[in-house]
Amino acid sequence: MKYSPEIVETICQKLATGDHRIADVCQQVGITEQTFYRWKEEKSEFCEALKKAEQDRLAAFSTMARSGLAKLLDVYEYEEVTTEYTGEAEGAVVKSRKVTTKRVMPNATAVIFALKNREPNEWKDKREVDVRDVSDPLQMSDEQLARIALGQ
Repeated sequence: MKYSPEIVETICQKLATGDHRIADVCQQVGITEQTFYRWKEEKSEFCEALKKAEQDRLAAFSTMARSGLAKLLDVYEYEEVTTEYTGEAEGAVVKSRKVTTKRVMPNATAVIFALKNREPNEWKDKREVDVRDVSDPLQMSDEQLARIALGQ
């Protein structure tokens, strides 16, 4: 297969989805991996197109991650249908049908992740607390020692 703008576009489109490995794409377009890497090294426009495809792939993953997180943070409902049959497989008759609405609550881990990343000062694991013992003169400031000396 000869190098052409069309083959570059096809390669980049396939790699940008994140669904294909380089070896798979090379096989699909009819080139060897060695050819792929040689073109990448020798042809600056190919290298730049691959960089853009990688940016597109990462942007697509970011969008999917945000969408997935949004779904995990949301409450949603779905219907579960249970059907009971009587008789043999060929002549089966519906005996009963039960529809139950199920409610799915937000994923606790996703909620914690979102809160810690969106509001880190409010949701950090460790709080800084000053636990110095003021009765220990070695941990007192000069101002505190002066007040004690003056009886304040």
